[in-house]
Parts: sequence; structure tokens; C-alpha cells
Amino acid sequence: MSAEQAVEQAYRDEWSRLLALLVTRLRRFDVAEDSLQDAFVAAARVWPEQGVPDRPAAWLWTTAYRRALDRMRKEEADARRLPLLIADPVPAADQAEPGEDADVPDERLRLLFACCHPALRADARAALMLRFVAGLSTAEIARLFLVSEPTMAARLTRAKAKMAVAGIPLRAPSAEDLPDRLDVVLKVIYLIFTEGYRATTGPELIRPRLASEAIRLAYVVGELLPAEPRTAALLALMLLQHARRDARLGPAGELVLLPDQDRTLWRHDEIARGVSLLGLLEAVPMPGEYHLQALIAAEHAKPPPTDWTRIARLYAELERRDPSPMIRLNRAVAVAESGSPEAGLALLDGLDAALRDSHLLPTVRAELLSRLGRRAEAVAAFDAALALVRTDPERDHLNRRRAEQS
Repeated sequence: MSAEQAVEQAYRDEWSRLLALLVTRLRRFDVAEDSLQDAFVAAARVWPEQGVPDRPAAWLWTTAYRRALDRMRKEEADARRLPLLIADPVPAADQAEPGEDADVPDERLRLLFACCHPALRADARAALMLRFVAGLSTAEIARLFLVSEPTMAARLTRAKAKMAVAGIPLRAPSAEDLPDRLDVVLKVIYLIFTEGYRATTGPELIRPRLASEAIRLAYVVGELLPAEPRTAALLALMLLQHARRDARLGPAGELVLLPDQDRTLWRHDEIARGVSLLGLLEAVPMPGEYHLQALIAAEHAKPPPTDWTRIARLYAELERRDPSPMIRLNRAVAVAESGSPEAGLALLDGLDAALRDSHLLPTVRAELLSRLGRRAEAVAAFDAALALVRTDPERDHLNRRRAEQS
């Protein structure tokens, strides 16, 4: 491996871990980011001349930490400025300057839970996690969320300022608050994945990079909090859904529904991994939301015919535990697929107010009306869906389906 390749490999493998450690020690996002970037620039200059160090992470950590100390010493107004992070006092051991042979601890758990504090907005949590835990650049995050780089930079700055104002500590959560905080972390990860799996706006329906980053974050949580069933269940769910990505769009970018997908394009190794994770959860007495959804995804991954009756039962259990309009909508589809479009259509009653901005409700209604031969009503429902849809592949699909009603 060349020195240039070693720098690239270190960036992929170590950026988020080193950044989390620097932020934890310095309590300063800005200094941590700039100093770590300086360290990688130095590595790109020094390693080709002097050789790649035996412990690249330790070299980078030492270089970045020393650069950070230099920066902070030169800031004349440092004592008068509000830190970007309010946290517990830094222990004396953390203030010691590291040596190049020192072990580099993993502080991502602290940073991950700080970025997902309930006081932060959902979009801010996602952006902070992608920047400081997943290690994406501001430009990359801006592209993923379809905003300009200055807009995303401003969003990150506001989020960091909010952490200071809210007094969010950069520490691992206590045993008492771990359950609630983990729920927030997992919810943000699934939010990121959902936007990658089915984008809410733009020319592309699927954004695989974003979905992959969510899965990577789930692996990080799994490594840092082993034997946590909620994390394993979410990871299983995302793997099973993401495994179909190559078959969900046709050659021209058109939407391909599940029954029509070429299953040879599915990532069967990822399906096997998801099913294996579900197997480890068989002893869980009360499956949670992600577990139940993963069981549904596993049913879709099985060879046809799909057991829609079982899927409908799983959705009914999901709705019983956590009633939501989207769960009811999915349950309606499963009930209709299991042989009762009339019953599925009835389940849609009362959802209009809650899903008034979503094209999915009129889309499902249109399909069920079409199955029942009520074509004029189906056309009206397709028109309602077309007025709300915001991705090009779905819009094209709806236009085709509407034309088929005449």
C-alpha cells in the first residue's frame, strides 16, 4: 500500500473515531475539525517522505492534538468565548499531551449520544451524526439532503450552538437515561436510512449512499453497545430492505414494484445477514417496533408466494403497540394483498388529515379502487397523488397507472 493509499485508508477508518476523541478532550468542535484536517494534510506530506508509521491512528491523533493546543494557545479571546460544547470539567488525565505510541480510545459513543440529544431538532441530529460520527464532509451532507453547502454549514453551526445553549454534556449516558437516549439515536439512524431508501423529493427515488451511511452508523452503535436487541433489530431491518436496492429501479430509472423485481439482483449476502440477526433475536419476549418491521421485511425476502396474511398480522400488532397513520396505511396494503381490497380500502378511512401532505395515501387508495373496478374514483385518487408526489420516478409511475384506468 502506498503512502497516499494509507492516508486515504486512515481517513476512512479513523476520521470519525479521532474526531470524537478530539471533541471529547477539547470540548471544541471547530478546533477539533480544523486540527484533525491539518493532521491529515501533514500525513499526506510527511508519510511519502518518511514512510507510513506503524500506528497511523496514534500518529494522526498526536499531530492533531498538538495542532489543537497550538490553536487554543494563540486564541487571545479564548477565555471570553462561549465553548461550542458545555460539558463536565475535563479530567486531569485527559489534559495530558499524548505520546505517539499511546492507545487511541474510542469516544464515538459519547459523541453519538450528544449529537442525538432530544433537545436538538431531528434534521440537526441527522446532520451532526453524519458529520461527526459517520465522518462525511459538509459538502457531502449537503448533497445528501439536497441543500447548498452554505445552508448545511449554517445548519451545523446552529446545531452546535444549540448544544452549547442547551448545556448538552459530552459524556456517555448513565444507566438510567440510556434506554430513552438510545431510542433517539436509533430513530435518527432510521430517519437517515428512510430518506436514502425512499427519498422524499428530487429526481432520484433511491439514495444508496445515504442508506449505507445509516447502516454503517447502526454497526457503530452495535459495536459500542453490544448485545442490545433494539440495535440488532434495526440493523436487520435496514439490511433486508437495502438488499433490494439494485432491483427497485429499471434500466431507465423507472420504479419497479416488489412483485416485478428481478430477485437475482438482490444482495443475498445482506439478506442472509439480516435473517441471521433476526435469528439471534428469537428469544426476545416482546419484539419491538424495529423487530416487527424486520420480520415483515424478512417475509418479503422469502421466495414467492408472499405470506400476506402473516404480514397483515404483523402490521396489526405494530399498530396495536404503536398506532401511527403510516403503519395503518401499510396494514391496509397487506390486508388488500391477502385477498380483501374492500377491507384494505376501509382501513384508509380517517387517515386523510394525518397524511394530507403524503402522496402515498391517495396512491394506495387509487390502486385499491382500481382493483375494485371503480375506475373514475381511481383516476381522481391518482390525480390527488400526482399533486403531492415529489420524486420523478414515482411521478412517472403514477402517470402510467392513471393512463391505464381509461
